[in-house]
Amino acid sequence: MTLASPAIAAPSEIDASRQEPPLLPAGRLDDLLALARTLLDMPMAAVIAASADRHAVVAQQGLEAGCTPLARDHLFVRCWEQHAPLLVLPELPGSPRCPIRAHVGIALQDAQGRRIGLLAVCDRQPRARPSDAQLQSFEQLGRLAASLLQQEAVARHSTIVAQAGQHAREAVVVADRHGGIRWCNPAAERLFGNAVRGQQLRQLVPLRLQPDPDAARDWLGGAGGDRLQLRIVAPDGSLRLLDATRSPWRHGHAHGTTLILHDITEAAHQRAQLDRLAHFDPLTGLPNRNALLAALEANPDWGVALVGIDRFKWINDGLGHALGDRVLQAFADRLQSRADAAMCLARVEGDVFAIACADARLSDTDAAGNDGGHQGGVRLADWLHYLQQPMRVRGHEIHVEASVGLALRADVRGGGDLLACADLALYRAKAAGGRQLCRYRPAMRADALARRDLDLDLRRAFAQGEFELHYQPQVELASGRICGAEALLRWRHPVRGLVPAYEFIDLLMRSPLGAEVGAWVLRRACEEAAAWPDSGLSVSINLFPAQLREELVPQVLQALADSGLPAHRLELEITETIAFAHDSEAAATLATLRGHGVNLAFDDFGTGYASLSMLHRFRIDRVKIDRSFVGGMLENSEDAAIVRWTVMLARALGLRVVAEGVEHPEQAHSLRELGCDEAQGYLYAQALAANALRERLQAQSPGVGHA
Repeated sequence: MTLASPAIAAPSEIDASRQEPPLLPAGRLDDLLALARTLLDMPMAAVIAASADRHAVVAQQGLEAGCTPLARDHLFVRCWEQHAPLLVLPELPGSPRCPIRAHVGIALQDAQGRRIGLLAVCDRQPRARPSDAQLQSFEQLGRLAASLLQQEAVARHSTIVAQAGQHAREAVVVADRHGGIRWCNPAAERLFGNAVRGQQLRQLVPLRLQPDPDAARDWLGGAGGDRLQLRIVAPDGSLRLLDATRSPWRHGHAHGTTLILHDITEAAHQRAQLDRLAHFDPLTGLPNRNALLAALEANPDWGVALVGIDRFKWINDGLGHALGDRVLQAFADRLQSRADAAMCLARVEGDVFAIACADARLSDTDAAGNDGGHQGGVRLADWLHYLQQPMRVRGHEIHVEASVGLALRADVRGGGDLLACADLALYRAKAAGGRQLCRYRPAMRADALARRDLDLDLRRAFAQGEFELHYQPQVELASGRICGAEALLRWRHPVRGLVPAYEFIDLLMRSPLGAEVGAWVLRRACEEAAAWPDSGLSVSINLFPAQLREELVPQVLQALADSGLPAHRLELEITETIAFAHDSEAAATLATLRGHGVNLAFDDFGTGYASLSMLHRFRIDRVKIDRSFVGGMLENSEDAAIVRWTVMLARALGLRVVAEGVEHPEQAHSLRELGCDEAQGYLYAQALAANALRERLQAQSPGVGHA
């Protein structure tokens, strides 16, 4: 057969720029090449290894080229790609480009019949065709060359794998079919100890440590998927968790298993910590809101009771957050001491905890705490009584009060979130004064929606300037003259007209909007009071809870400076609830304002259990007796006693006293006899618009001109 010599490159004509390291070392192939040359009496021979993208001489004798990738048009490559397994070219035409004149080549094949290379013998001189016997022997040499080529490839691959394994971070263990360790890398020796080889897999991976010993035994034997988590004991005695990947190996008749082992102990520990943080409260150790929601979803017959600590902020502010945390922990311990395995306790947020269990247990306890007789029923009233027992925390005796909001699954069958319904019930219990148990009713959701709508309406009203101030005069009981006025917020709705304060003031007091509205009230009241005809009258302003923060001091001072109102003519009124909700913060803020000359008044005195504590904690100038006591003082001896006691206490402390809600002359006379300084109420005037108050003051002081 003749090949066109211009298209064929000589064996020596190899592009040096494409030279790469040999695929395989020559090894025993050199002996085989010598036999091939002797057999066919030719001076040159080579073994070429072939892969999908390159052909390279891996062993040669008599050629000028080394073990280098061959060009696609090289003689050996053309012969390998285009012709039969055995190719005999005894007389090739001469060519300057290809000096080869005789060539015998045989394709090398693996056991599956795939071509893996070429055994070639050649000469620069034409030769006679080899005999059939020579060619048969040459074919045998070809089969031997193929075998050697595969063996050296396996050896090289094994070397590569071993070298890679030496530096791998993962432990690699190779075991035979009986489980004996044939090879391992340094990472495996560090993981299991130095004496790994020769041991059995069952010694390295004790079945007794596995969560499912049978599954682990079957997996090590080749059953199941490719991956499994295994547990071992490290040389230092620690228990380690491994992510194991299994792959079989086979070489000839030998076979076994290779395990790649990744130590995931620390990662698993971190995941467990993250999982715990995701489902448990780190302070109390109780399940958190996420865990509670999962429990409620998994138990469709469960109800939930939310237990909220009343006025917990007072504890935090009065005793410090560290002790407040201890109180929460002690409260959680009390909950756990009464719980059983059929319940889920949780800390939902802040000072709110949850008790979740079957409706059948909770439903036997009504809002008054009456047990219907169900064995194992949760008497929430008893729980509430137990939880409110005084506790001793770090030497302090803490009196904890709590409220409970109960929502049963039966109450929300028509839709709605169970936890949200319990929260509405808890809100209602706290709004009623606390220390109460309240069960959810559908009307509460409607009330909540109404509050939301009202809040949105209030925000719109404030933005559009619908708020205005009215003033209720305060009168000296001795002279009957107006000595001041209390600024009262009013809402002039574009459709409803003047909205009564009781319809919106409570919501505004709890809303963040209260801070903005309060700042506006402060500015407007100072401006209008500065323009009153009588420059000696004071103006009283009720503070919103949201105002008692650091910004209050500069707000007040700025309002006084802008309006020109002297500080002694401004009086700020606080209630017990507002003051104790911001205890330490409020005391410091109010003390600063009093230092600037602003007067302070304690509103609704006597309505809270901590009124005396307020007088001790806060430096004030005036006490206002709540209208509920003034209204009943003529008929109720207890109310009369409270009024009398308040006046006596205030006079002893050097404080002025104002009585609210005076409607009858008899009340005014009695108050004057007791020594009360001032009064306000319908007997004197309702709240007046700013212009009406100016006219009233002008009439009282006719000699004073209009400002």
